[in-house]
Amino acid sequence: MRIPSIHELTITLINKFNLPVNEFINSTPNDLIYINNVLTNLKTYGANPDILKFPVAPNERGKTAIELLNSAIGPLLDFINQDPLKNWDIVIQMYDHYSMENFLRYNPIGPSLSIGAIDMIKAIIGIEGFPELAFTAILRELEVLLTPNLKLYEITGGTDQLVRAFLPQLKTEIKLNERVKKIVQSESKVTLFTENEVLTKRNQFECDYVISTLSFTLFNFLEVYPHDSISYNKWKVIREIHYADSTKVALQFRTRFWEKFGLFGGKLTTDLPIKFSYFPSHNLHETGVMIASYTWEDDASIWDNMSNNKRIEKALENLAVVFGDIVYKEFLVGYSHSWNQFPFAGGAFVMYKPNQQRDLGPFIGTPEGRIHFGGSHTSTTQGWIQGALEGGIRTANEINRL
Repeated sequence: MRIPSIHELTITLINKFNLPVNEFINSTPNDLIYINNVLTNLKTYGANPDILKFPVAPNERGKTAIELLNSAIGPLLDFINQDPLKNWDIVIQMYDHYSMENFLRYNPIGPSLSIGAIDMIKAIIGIEGFPELAFTAILRELEVLLTPNLKLYEITGGTDQLVRAFLPQLKTEIKLNERVKKIVQSESKVTLFTENEVLTKRNQFECDYVISTLSFTLFNFLEVYPHDSISYNKWKVIREIHYADSTKVALQFRTRFWEKFGLFGGKLTTDLPIKFSYFPSHNLHETGVMIASYTWEDDASIWDNMSNNKRIEKALENLAVVFGDIVYKEFLVGYSHSWNQFPFAGGAFVMYKPNQQRDLGPFIGTPEGRIHFGGSHTSTTQGWIQGALEGGIRTANEINRL
């Protein structure tokens, strides 16, 4: 969806493949906000944050969600930025037992915030669905999105072009439709037992090493023999590490009616079930697809009981609250995707619970015999392409050093 300019591995790989990019316009002063039955825009909200009617404390009035958040976590981010490699470990050891909500409410290093201020931060920043998850995990995400002068990009014509750019080198080695059922490893080799999902035929492949990028939610269902060839601590990671849910609803319209409201890129922030909508940053003034809803964790799970058509119907209803009946007149087609319900993911991205980064972190990416573990969930940049590249480079180096 969007690639931060500070994700140097991703940017370097895109440049290596000569893929064109354009700016992803994440936010503009015209961004719409519809919260507590108040419709305004980001510019107006910035000048008068109290317009949204959150019951903040007297000393918090007149401050935006970003300003309140920075007052609480700014000193910690400054400390991390002095020496990230060293200081992140210190922060994890000291504060990993906090949830994000408890850190803001009982701040051990700075001003504590009122419940009203925390509610505004959750709604505006987009953490309303998971305030009970680990403070340190959410802080990593905020560290990216609060980077001064951050630019965001998208690959022109679609992110799948980055995947396809690998094909000339890899296509003869790719085997499709082979679901791994069992892994048997010995001191000299690893054998994968698979089932071809099209031909319902069973196969096996002998390997020197295996790099698994499966989410741990799916790895749970693999049979591994001998069982103790994977350590106690790694089994604990596989069983317990927390994956956040996420659901998106995309809608295509005949015209970009939102541009009449001055929305060229940027987003709509709401407390409706859709939560966040993103308007296209490319090919302005043409027919377009918007991300009508992007939700995480608890905010996503309320969509998971619905069919694709019902999600589309509800997303249109929410958009109509803001834009009126034009959304129905211009609507063409829609599509939704739940990562929790997707059989090849079983969750969107790792987002730790309190204590998990401190207790499980040292064992997440470690090899077990001849099985190595990649994927963004084994990096410190979970949920981003950058994290997948970090995991890929690390596992390649582990095996090459052997």
